[in-house]
Amino acid sequence: MIPAEKETGIRVTGEKERKAENRQRWLVFLTAGLCVLGAMAVLASFTGMWPWKKNSYNTYTLQALSWLQGRLDLGRNYTWLELAIYEGKYYVSFPPFPSVLMLPFAAVFGERTPDGWIALAVALVGVWHICALCREEGRSRNTAVAGALFLTLCNGWLWITLNGYVWFFAQNCCFTLCCMSLYHAVRGRGCLSLGLWACAVGCRPMTAVFLPVLLWFLLRKEREAHPDTSWIRLLIRKAYWLAPAAVIGAGYMLLNALRFGNPLEFGHNYLPEFVRAEQGQFDLSYLGKNLLKLIRFPVFQDGNPESYLLWYPIDGVGVYLVNPIFLIAPVAWIHGLRQRRKELRGLLVLLPLCTAAYVTIVCMHRTMGGWAFGNRYLLETMPFVFAGMLAEKPESERMIRICLPYALLCMMINLLGTVTTYNHWI
Repeated sequence: MIPAEKETGIRVTGEKERKAENRQRWLVFLTAGLCVLGAMAVLASFTGMWPWKKNSYNTYTLQALSWLQGRLDLGRNYTWLELAIYEGKYYVSFPPFPSVLMLPFAAVFGERTPDGWIALAVALVGVWHICALCREEGRSRNTAVAGALFLTLCNGWLWITLNGYVWFFAQNCCFTLCCMSLYHAVRGRGCLSLGLWACAVGCRPMTAVFLPVLLWFLLRKEREAHPDTSWIRLLIRKAYWLAPAAVIGAGYMLLNALRFGNPLEFGHNYLPEFVRAEQGQFDLSYLGKNLLKLIRFPVFQDGNPESYLLWYPIDGVGVYLVNPIFLIAPVAWIHGLRQRRKELRGLLVLLPLCTAAYVTIVCMHRTMGGWAFGNRYLLETMPFVFAGMLAEKPESERMIRICLPYALLCMMINLLGTVTTYNHWI
């Protein structure tokens, strides 16, 4: 037996290490968070997108208020919002989880919910979990800060966090929930991780395709503890992890069935825009032209080489200009292949397949996000791609130094493009 005083000493040492690591994580978050807040303040000063600005696109608040009144539809039409029309009633056409988040605020503030502040809080929670994920994967403080700033400032994330507009708030919530889910997956908290993933699916349903990647992270520690046990057997043993996600998913399906008579219909197919479209909301005929939009270069205004470049404020522009993660991540992936580490084989197969599946589904949509700067429909993939880069454990500091000029160029493009697009189109 271990003597009492030694046992206490071991416990105290472990407690000190845990507290020290928590302090390190908060230090990383404060550094990255202040940089993010500074960038947001600069953008707000040029665009007027302050967190206290009134939000006219408060669809989720209106839905939450209807629920509190015992009604599933909105009761009337709001002509400036994208609403599904079904059997003469007007419904919110977007997945419902953001309205669940807004319920307590709607109960207190009514239609005047502080949407901008809520969006800011959601964004900062995401930043914290990115920093914590970096630390959990063994990254240094400097690398964790650089990684968090790279993911947020250089890849178009700021566009969706500046206000509570219905389209952007859903993506803001989804991005943060994906970061939270990945962080808890790396820590082996299966029920919590998959529950958060189900909440993310309730913001952006296509996020469901990344479930295999999430399960890989969850089972990684289990596999290390039981190296002779197959992945399938481990998954069967941990099947109870899926219980919270199943309950949340059942809630979505019940709500869909009560509103539209179809457990898989969130309402977007009943938007007038897609009802009128000959091919509907999703169709294979959209794939080719939307893939081209992901690689198109800006053109001179009116074809005049003495004019400025038109950066396509509708449906996106070349990913290599505004989403550097999609060029840097393959470098980490190739590094992982060259290492030939057996424990990475599953991730090296699953991550590119799931990302490709997501991009394919998105490009089969009639639009690529409509009005926005950059490629906002790709944002949900980025937490998973970033987590894959961390798990593959390349020489992070060296990669950051090599890619820093490119990342900074993309950051400047995103900042200037965000200001220009908001100012020219509001």
